[in-house]
Amino acid sequence: MINQIAANLAHHPREQAVAEIAAHVRASWAPAMRADLFAYLQRGGPDLSPLAAAAAEELRAVTTRSSPA
Repeated sequence: MINQIAANLAHHPREQAVAEIAAHVRASWAPAMRADLFAYLQRGGPDLSPLAAAAAEELRAVTTRSSPA
């Protein structure tokens, strides 16, 4: 699903597309879906497009920084 979101936003400059994909996932996906995405990313995320992978990495970084230790 994140690849479809990335494809729809690929016409934007890369940084903007990555930010918009991450924002969409953050706002629209349930926490369990995001956790599944992060687990998939941890396993290498072999089927993620480059934009989708970059957005997932950004989202994971933001989520990790904002989670209580």
